[in-house]
Formats: sequence, C-alpha cells, structure tokens
Amino acid sequence: MNLGPPVNTATNDFGPNLSIDGHLLFFASARPGGFGGADIYVSHRDDPNDDFAWGTPVNVGPPINTANAEQAPFYLQNAEDGSGNLYFNRGLQVIQAADIYYASVTRDGEAQGDVVFVAELSSPVNDFAVTIRKDGRETFFTSPRPGTIGGNDIWTSTRRSIHDPWETPQTPELRSILFSMTAPRTSHSTDVRYFSRQIGRPAWAEMTCGCPLGHRVAIRRCAYIPPLRM
Repeated sequence: MNLGPPVNTATNDFGPNLSIDGHLLFFASARPGGFGGADIYVSHRDDPNDDFAWGTPVNVGPPINTANAEQAPFYLQNAEDGSGNLYFNRGLQVIQAADIYYASVTRDGEAQGDVVFVAELSSPVNDFAVTIRKDGRETFFTSPRPGTIGGNDIWTSTRRSIHDPWETPQTPELRSILFSMTAPRTSHSTDVRYFSRQIGRPAWAEMTCGCPLGHRVAIRRCAYIPPLRM
C-alpha cells in the first residue's frame, strides 16, 4: 500500500528502514531541498500501529548528508547501552564508489558526532545496502567484489561486540534469507525472493519461483531470518 504524502513525492523515495519501536522511518530521497543527489530523511509517528500517521520527513542533514549521494539507511539501536547508529552508503554506485559509513544519532534520528567510514567492510568496488542483526554483531551487505558468483552478491561479517571491528567479509552460511534481486528474465524490475537451506546441505532451495540463487543476478538488499526455535 502506498504511504502517500508526505512520505512519498513525485521524485524517487526509496530504501526505507523502520526503527525497532516503529516510531522512526528512515529512507532515501532525491526530493528538492537536499544537499545533492539522494539524501537520507527521517519521519516520525506517535502511534506505531498507524501506518498513515507519519509526519513530514526531515532531512537528517550534515554530517550524514552531503553532495555525494547517501542511500540505504539502516538504524541500529545498541542493545548494550541504548545508543543509536545510522548506517548508510555514500557514493555513486554507477562508478563503483559506494562505501559503508555510520554516524551516531539521537533517539529522534538527529545526527550527532562525526561520520565514520567502515574500512573493514570496504573494497575497491561498491559496498552498500547494509543490514545488521539486532544485537549488532552480524551484518549483511551487497557487493560485486572479487569472489562473487556474478553481479552483486550478498556478503556477511561478524564481530565480537559492537565495540570491536568487523571480521573479513565472507559469503553467508544461513538457514533462511530474504532479499530482492534483478534476474535476467526481469532485467527491468526487481523481485523479492525467499530462500531456505537445511543446515549441512550445500544447496539453496527457492521458496517462491524463478531464477535460482547463483545465477548472474543483481542482489540489492537482504534480511536475515533467524531459525525458528521449537
């Protein structure tokens, strides 16, 4: 269902991310009044159960937004001390210049402190669309870096705590994963796919339809689905 105004405009509004409590909506937009290219905006609502109660989006401003295209926000509230960080990518993907950054933000989504470049997740090509597990110790992101099967692939990294650096990114070993991708047969559109795999089995089984994982597809953004506990 289209959220309509004031969240949506006649320009591109994309990459939404909802805070865990449901009160904040971060997204990227190329709407007029930004700092150049796409910028990151935040909207608030008092009632997390009312999908049409979003207030007028506010540009989160510098130091997060610049003239250099900020996109794919992901808000992580630290389970250890309650602080919040906004992860995002900066740089034009068309020239393989997108990298992952984060900045501290208040509980209202306002930027505070400096922007930090996440060097351990960086490569010479695009690294973008980061998603982080709720405890802050595992991340998934998209990159066409060396070692991919083809196009953009999903990569993952872990860390011992939220205060430690990320380990060297690897291709993921998961039970279930949800992501969007552009397959060859739908090269002008993006599909949402769900894959599952039995632990110890090498092959992924697609639970919807279409192009199996491993074809030359452009994977955009993923979300880890933890295994069910019986």
